[in-house]
Amino acid sequence: MDELQRQVDELKALLAASLQRIQELESKLTQNSGNSSKPPSSDMGRKRKPPVDPSGRKRGGQPGHAGKTREQVPPEEVDEVKDADPESCERCGESLEQAPRRDAIIRQFCESPAFRAFITELRQWSKACPRCGHVTRAAAPVGTPKGAFGPRLQALTGMLSGRFRLTKREIMVMHRSVFGVRMSLGSVAACCKSVSEAVAPTARAIHEEVKASPVVHADETGFGRCGEDRMWLWVAATAEAEAFRLLPGRGQAQAKDLLGEDYPGIIQRDRWKPYEKFLKAKHQLCHSHIRRDVQGMLESKGETGTQGCMLKLASDKAFHLWHQCEQEEISREELAKETQSIQAEMRERFEILAKHPDTTKKARGTANDLLRQWDRLWTYLSHEGVVPTNNEAERAIRKAVLWRKVSLGVESEHGARFVERMLTLAGTARKRGVDLLEWLTQAMKASLVGIAAPDFTA
Repeated sequence: MDELQRQVDELKALLAASLQRIQELESKLTQNSGNSSKPPSSDMGRKRKPPVDPSGRKRGGQPGHAGKTREQVPPEEVDEVKDADPESCERCGESLEQAPRRDAIIRQFCESPAFRAFITELRQWSKACPRCGHVTRAAAPVGTPKGAFGPRLQALTGMLSGRFRLTKREIMVMHRSVFGVRMSLGSVAACCKSVSEAVAPTARAIHEEVKASPVVHADETGFGRCGEDRMWLWVAATAEAEAFRLLPGRGQAQAKDLLGEDYPGIIQRDRWKPYEKFLKAKHQLCHSHIRRDVQGMLESKGETGTQGCMLKLASDKAFHLWHQCEQEEISREELAKETQSIQAEMRERFEILAKHPDTTKKARGTANDLLRQWDRLWTYLSHEGVVPTNNEAERAIRKAVLWRKVSLGVESEHGARFVERMLTLAGTARKRGVDLLEWLTQAMKASLVGIAAPDFTA
């Protein structure tokens, strides 16, 4: 009997372990970008939302909504004026040729000009000395391009690649189709390299500015391979700038390259552990990431699903209060006070998930990790300029992900530096209102005469 009881106990333990393993595997099958850290591109076969029932209203703007009209440009900016006079009366047919003009309906329309590249031919003549016979050839004037393409065309080439994410072959075709310029694939790459070298000091200055910011959002994503190295694109974003680094690794060394050796400010981030090495910094964990984890719990069965449901409701309340604070309906102090009960409830739910024997392994791991860093969930309650999400960095890095999907990564050190510098300039230009093409053109002209690029301000 003792032997039989032992076997029964072993089988019960094996069955319990097997059922838990099956539950964990089933939960993986239902993971998507809405309930885990998986990217949206991995949501293969995800069911679409059911169509919304027709409201009975017509398409387009509804009665009472604020309309938008294209503003006309001032007269001094109009390139051509055309007048149209009626020739005869539309009622009786009388000629209106001598009749005076009354009022006019004014319409303005824009047209794209027929582009053609401006070609300059430089003739460097030689002359023989009448005394000694030595032949001397004229040097190129200061600021003359070294190759076959001028500074603006090189700047445009770099911008088409780094800002609009066109492939080198597409850039080659566009130059030929739009400007009538024949440019080889090698020339496109050479232009991008020249632009990269010209903007390097400005990109470094922006990076240093971000590292000196009191609050910074940080994130990272894979960016293919460069030779044998797996590349990772890191971003540090503030309200005024974005700094990117493309590095072979996703560890502590790369995090310190991004933020500095010992960053002392506030880091808004996900739960990637290398960021924890910044011991002097305060941390704000992203609640959007936590909500996705909670959504995954909610979709599970048993105790995990029950606690996930309650955590989702508590998180909804916390975000509702935050949105009230954003809209200045309540102060930061009132926000902290009103959130105290929510903090207590969420902590209690995570403690149950961490200790209950019937919760999933993933839910227990998430709960233990959050409890370990509990204070880092609520830094935003007591610090101005800090928010409960890391959306600033995620929005910045999303455009880089689109570039990666088109380019499939980089193949050289020059390519890696071009990617990080152009992403830094494009993201910062968007926030500062800088005309990127015009600035790149001036930076290329400055590099030809050996002076610094202009300040990166609007």
